[in-house]
Amino acid sequence: MPILRSILICLSYVLLVLPVAALDVPRSSVVLAVSGEIAVTNDDDRAIFDRAMLKALDWQEIETYTPYTEGPQKFAGPTLSSLLDALGVEDGTLLATALNDYAITIPVSDARSHNVLLALDQNGRPMRRRDKGPIWIIYPWDNPEGFGNLRRSRMIWQLNRLQVNR
Repeated sequence: MPILRSILICLSYVLLVLPVAALDVPRSSVVLAVSGEIAVTNDDDRAIFDRAMLKALDWQEIETYTPYTEGPQKFAGPTLSSLLDALGVEDGTLLATALNDYAITIPVSDARSHNVLLALDQNGRPMRRRDKGPIWIIYPWDNPEGFGNLRRSRMIWQLNRLQVNR
């Protein structure tokens, strides 16, 4: 047992001194700022992202319905779960805030259980502010009639800030 205890102590020390993966700094306009209880930052106590940094995450393309568009739409962007993984976030809530300061709380668990997308493109084109950009939180749905009010309210567009709370 003394050997096992020594190994565990050494492993604990290594885990404490290993640096957390660092984020690059944005090279173009910042489209998303994340603050709060995050383990990885690149701008004082927050993490800021440009489009290229978000595109380097788990970028996915999906076709889905939304309650705000006609017919199926194609969206592309990183998964919310990949962003949270990059920041060391495992649980809690997100205060998602739009350019006009509209805000909604989203459970971190939604990111994984609903495969939530941070859509930056719609139908093959980058989303502009007038088109619900720069980022639209999309909850994929295969039935145009199946949206509940809760999911509908969490599909915030013109997203530019997230605050992680635990």
